Amino acid sequence: MALFLEEIPLVSAYSFRSKVDILPYIVVPWHYHPEFELIYIEKSQGTLIVGDCIDKFTDGDMIFLGPNIPHVMKNEEAHYQKNPNLNVIARVIHFKKEILGNSLINLPEFHKLKYFLSNTSRGLRIHGKTKLKLIDDLEKLHESKGSTRLILLLQILDTLSQSDEVTPIATEAFVESFKHSSNQKLYQIYEYVSKNFQQKIDLESAAKVANLSKTAFCRFIKNKTNKTFSEFLNEMRINYAKKLIVEGKLSMAQIAYECGFSSPSYFNKQFKNYTGQTPQELKRLS
Repeated sequence: MALFLEEIPLVSAYSFRSKVDILPYIVVPWHYHPEFELIYIEKSQGTLIVGDCIDKFTDGDMIFLGPNIPHVMKNEEAHYQKNPNLNVIARVIHFKKEILGNSLINLPEFHKLKYFLSNTSRGLRIHGKTKLKLIDDLEKLHESKGSTRLILLLQILDTLSQSDEVTPIATEAFVESFKHSSNQKLYQIYEYVSKNFQQKIDLESAAKVANLSKTAFCRFIKNKTNKTFSEFLNEMRINYAKKLIVEGKLSMAQIAYECGFSSPSYFNKQFKNYTGQTPQELKRLS
């Protein structure tokens, strides 16, 4: 499936969109859009993919996404079994940078905000007191009208621009690989790997996704990411493994297989090569 460009509809009376979704499950496919996006997951659980990062999301999570970063949220399988006790409640804001205007965003008072918005291309998780304050502001914004909506949006962005309770999601390498490229083949490869990294992926199957020969595929990946395909695949697997280690719910052997590695010993070797520490060392520090 090709990466989907989502068109964000606007009500004519408003310059940006604020909505509350109440759904049985999330239905949007792997997609991107030119708008910034703030998501508060009031109720829902599943898998989050932002760029080259695969993570979990759950009740109470808050995420901020810069323009055009590929992302998808997929619920746990139980959501798709028409269980009446499971549903999704999410508050979402979409806005374009243009609504702030060049005159406003370039004022000295907006220096921090301008810097913040320019550094959201990796996506951000929002934590702590910052998240609690924004939950309250989001509730107010959804009920507000007129200029109050825009004032509350600016208030939300000002809070984010001054907070240190945010952590990047995707890697810098992902951002660099996409910064000067709109190549659909690269999007297709990221989508394929992100959906299948937990299984065995051979070079021939991945090359078919991009409609390339194995030789041309290897050259393409190296040129776009500065990595071999094996390095590219293992990096995504290890990023996910780090999340599972920190969660502490699975044994190291279980994590190795859950992330698509053929054996715990190979997982340990690749983890050390990539992070400079063993999985056990990371667990002790968590």
